[in-house]
Amino acid sequence: MALNIDKFGRFTYSEFVRKYIRVIITGLIICTLCMMTACGNSNSKTTTPTVTGPQSQSLVDGDISVSAETNFDYAFTVTAAMKQVNVNGTFRTFGGAPNHIEVYIMDDSTYTNWLKAKTVHILFDSGLMSSGSIDQAITVPGKYHLIFTNYAPATLAAAQQVNTKVILNWVY
Repeated sequence: MALNIDKFGRFTYSEFVRKYIRVIITGLIICTLCMMTACGNSNSKTTTPTVTGPQSQSLVDGDISVSAETNFDYAFTVTAAMKQVNVNGTFRTFGGAPNHIEVYIMDDSTYTNWLKAKTVHILFDSGLMSSGSIDQAITVPGKYHLIFTNYAPATLAAAQQVNTKVILNWVY
């Protein structure tokens, strides 16, 4: 490429503009690449939690109503980053007869089979009672279900009222 230089040794205007534009475009490309490298890919998933230490999440807090022959199901997830996972809380039935409820904690595949009335291994089973406590460690990541079941026949009982507070605790 021949350079166009005027009698004073300067680039001609058109050549100067072309070189200037190339330098600017090259600089912008380099800046963009540096920013992408420094910031990372925004589509990548972060596995490191931003907060460390003890954490908790309320699963159920207050009064719930469980109709006869039905379940109240609350699904929750335990991730691989969560350590020392524990579900704990209390429940107490009121208003109605026979005034009993059964509380379960089970993983998602167990829940699916339990709904089909298959024999399953349940992580936590309170037994049929009017009040009780929950204290269950969870060691495997996955989707879980906290279930309140009212086994009373619909012909015998109305909905069972349950006052409950259940918390999911873990450490990052």
